[in-house]
Amino acid sequence: MEGEKPAAQFRLGGRWAPVGLALATIVCLRAVVGQNDASGPPTEVCSADKKYCVRMIEIPHHADECRLRVSANTRTIAEFPTFGYLLDALFSPDNSYVAINNRRANSGDYLWVISLHDGRAIKMPDDVADELSKEEVGQIKGDHPSNQSIPEIIALSPNCTTDFVVHAFVFARDWKSSNELRVVEEVECPEGWIAANKICRIVGKRLALVEQTVEKKSRPSELVRQAWTWSPFHSD
Repeated sequence: MEGEKPAAQFRLGGRWAPVGLALATIVCLRAVVGQNDASGPPTEVCSADKKYCVRMIEIPHHADECRLRVSANTRTIAEFPTFGYLLDALFSPDNSYVAINNRRANSGDYLWVISLHDGRAIKMPDDVADELSKEEVGQIKGDHPSNQSIPEIIALSPNCTTDFVVHAFVFARDWKSSNELRVVEEVECPEGWIAANKICRIVGKRLALVEQTVEKKSRPSELVRQAWTWSPFHSD
């Protein structure tokens, strides 16, 4: 089950995930994606003025594929290949950008940041970026490479290297300003959970790290809980 800690692990989206668990969630979850209440993930998230919307679109006859669609006044301005389901979409205060948490597997990089002016992806999950040969768009500029341990986390938890990380998640939390986004990287280490709290700024065509603080946590955040409880493969 997804909450367990198997001995074998493999790389997913530049981060380590348990064998068998991430594979189980590489689908567009038809069973839950149609819900719009607290019991399941949203089918669509729109800006406060309803001008912009983010939606997951199933591809007929391809259960393991979806399209992440962003629209303005019902006109599609961006569409990208993905899988899984929406956790949330966070629109910047001036509706210039949307940060999207797309639950893609048991753990990994869930973060998209898309310009609402032209539909350009400023940040996409690192495994999607690799598949599309746009590796730089998968990386937060100035942040640690996704296949390397975070030095600040190692300082708090010496065993929390990429070889021993059980789960690692990258989410958007909220917008600090019209071009600054709070991002969290939550890591489950052998000794417990650690959160790397990041402030990222949109600089030109990239998302760049401005500030980072690291802290130990007694439990995973509500974002992680939703990623697990909204999955039909998790028993907790």
